[in-house]
Amino acid sequence: MKQGLDEQAVRRWISDQRAAQERIQGERVRFLLDLTPEKALAVYLSLWASATPVKHERPSPLLMAMRRALAGRTTQDNSP
Repeated sequence: MKQGLDEQAVRRWISDQRAAQERIQGERVRFLLDLTPEKALAVYLSLWASATPVKHERPSPLLMAMRRALAGRTTQDNSP
């Protein structure tokens, strides 16, 4: 026998999700309002240092297409 969702449980879950979202948003706002320029810079530099650089073996197909398009355009611009 197939059992459906408990409507009350779903409503309670949705309510809890909304409450959690409001609390998280409030914490974000408080954190950002308390940032000094020095602390903001420290956070930024920490994030930058922790970022893993991406090394590609070859340029992306989009980049190559853009280069070809621009190369064609510059040769057209230089023609008499």
